[in-house]
Amino acid sequence: MSSSNAAINSENWPYSFAANKISDMKKSPIIALILIFICSQFSLAEQPRLAVVSADVHYSPLAKQNIPELIRIQLVPFNRYKIVDRYEIADVLQANRIKPDSCFSESCLIYTGQKLKVDKVLTASIDQMGDVLYCRLRLIDVGKSELEKEVVREFICLPEKIGTMITILLNDLFGELNDEVLVRSLSNKNTYENAVNNPDYGVLSLTGPRMGYSFLTRKTAQIIKADKTSGGFDRIPAFFQFGYQFEQEYLNEGKFQALFEFIPQVLGLDQQLFIPSFSILNGLRNNSNGFEFAIGPTINAVKESRFYKFKTGGDGEWHYLSSGTVTTENMDFDYRLDSRGDIRLKSYVVIAAGMSLRSGKLNIPINLFVVPSKDPRFGFSFGFNARGGGGQKMN
Repeated sequence: MSSSNAAINSENWPYSFAANKISDMKKSPIIALILIFICSQFSLAEQPRLAVVSADVHYSPLAKQNIPELIRIQLVPFNRYKIVDRYEIADVLQANRIKPDSCFSESCLIYTGQKLKVDKVLTASIDQMGDVLYCRLRLIDVGKSELEKEVVREFICLPEKIGTMITILLNDLFGELNDEVLVRSLSNKNTYENAVNNPDYGVLSLTGPRMGYSFLTRKTAQIIKADKTSGGFDRIPAFFQFGYQFEQEYLNEGKFQALFEFIPQVLGLDQQLFIPSFSILNGLRNNSNGFEFAIGPTINAVKESRFYKFKTGGDGEWHYLSSGTVTTENMDFDYRLDSRGDIRLKSYVVIAAGMSLRSGKLNIPINLFVVPSKDPRFGFSFGFNARGGGGQKMN
């Protein structure tokens, strides 16, 4: 065998060995698997080396020295290069008196790449101009001493999302697809606010005690004021109410959240009455200023008796149906509020709106509500808690 052939065989021995043994795979599958593993290890070893040397950052919320390491971390999932770690880079730069905070030119990066014995050098620049953040990545081929590829994008100024921005740029650099919804949310300031492009607002939770007053009107108010002998309650048609509001947020995007509110409460304790109530509201709340709107059903337990009125020939008024009243087909019947009756459940719809005042960590929600009906009811409530902060940064 000639010396040149020997050299070739010596250089390519794993592949030659695999080719000579491939015919024996059916006889020896274990050997075949070993050969595949050896070849794969050689292919992995051939991954080109890449160094992230520097980043030119002109955006005060970001620390310039942290960006190169962030890029190295974001490069790992791509599995395209063997990434040179920051400690090796620091040793080589110090030994060759290269300053990373000023090595941004193509010639300096190529020289640094040669000293690091890498195939590629990647560098970044981040510049704020007004309310826009311009981010750039440059990939330099050290062997060819030239710029291989450059990508640039503009983003909204969101320092919390710099990692996501770098991932988008790396996808552009390597020809990978980006999530267009995510890109638009970080690139277009006119995009609807969401949890991506407006991350500074946490969920404003107003769970806590509630108290206030409920005011009755028209016929209902007259019954409340009427004497008990006529089925009234001999009370003032304004009831103190006390309860507790539980909340369950099911959607939170940027400044706004959608939530369910569950409110058990009792009315009339100030006038020796016990009127339980339970409301389930579906609401929309602004996490920043606490403004909210909600609507939903409410159920009250009240005393009612059966009343009647004549369809024709009567006075058109409802009359109490006593045990001795003779009923006829000319009567309409209904259950109406009456102190002489039994407890029954009545359902209504509540429409509420309000806002939350804030003092330190204390939230003070104030709400107005109305129960639309033939005899509408309205009122107000307020409460307090020290949970969840509107406009508070989520860490």
